[in-house]
Amino acid sequence: MDMRQLKYFLKVADLGSISKASDYLHVAQSAVSMQIAGLEQELGSPLFLRRSTGVELTEPGRLLYRHARLILRQVQIAHEDVAKASVEPAGTVTLGLPSAVVEIVGLAMIQACKEKLPMVRLQIIEGLSVLLGEFTLSGRLDISILFIEHAQRGLEILPILDEELFYVCSPRSKFALEGRKSITLSEALQTPIVAPATGNSMRAVVDAACAAQALVFEPVAEIDSLQLVKACVMRDMAATFLPASVIVKEEAADDLYVVKVRAENFTRPLSICTSTLNAASSASEAVYQMLKNVTTDLVRSGVWQGAYLRT
Repeated sequence: MDMRQLKYFLKVADLGSISKASDYLHVAQSAVSMQIAGLEQELGSPLFLRRSTGVELTEPGRLLYRHARLILRQVQIAHEDVAKASVEPAGTVTLGLPSAVVEIVGLAMIQACKEKLPMVRLQIIEGLSVLLGEFTLSGRLDISILFIEHAQRGLEILPILDEELFYVCSPRSKFALEGRKSITLSEALQTPIVAPATGNSMRAVVDAACAAQALVFEPVAEIDSLQLVKACVMRDMAATFLPASVIVKEEAADDLYVVKVRAENFTRPLSICTSTLNAASSASEAVYQMLKNVTTDLVRSGVWQGAYLRT
């Protein structure tokens, strides 16, 4: 097994086609097929299911994919560390951020890297928390922020803060017109609510709080798009539950009205995560520490509203 075989294998897996991988790598299709066949023979397992529309990873192929990602990443890190051992941290670092924090954290990280880590090329990937977790495990991401409190297998986590959820409604809605500053969870549920589907971190907080009070939560629609949720609320179609950090601009423009919910444990945890198998480069270690400092500063300065640092 050599680096070229693994490189070809990953590209075929990512593109789902030997011919597409051949075009991308500027290598003859027969050469790519030969390398894949050599891997399968060496490992004694088929790595792909061949179909008329392309190829699909088998279970052994999925296992190799994860290891191959980590192996090639570690080789890249070794090259970067040796080449730049005597200079400041340099190289590419991939950071995964959920949509709910990508703006507040992403902008601060870009500015901080520009000022303090000029030799680091920061790649920010936005996505659903569950996908970012998978990408961190597979080595596609060096670091990610996830809404989890306990480490999954293969992840190393640093719980750093808890983020409060608020009842968010239109300025034309009942509670806004009454000037209410806080309401009970029971009062909130008496209005139409849109929310993410089960499995989302915000939905999990609401479901747990409702269960603790023996309340029934039945949203009028389940929406896994933050922008669409906010659009529904601004049009006074329904209310929702959101952290303050994602509605700062809308609240300032009087497009949304924010009310505190009087309920215990109405917060979600936020952790900085890395893979336990992925070797950290000097650049990724520097970005990790910077991410920790940036998130802490955002909370302490009051920029990250509704967030509370872990002690």
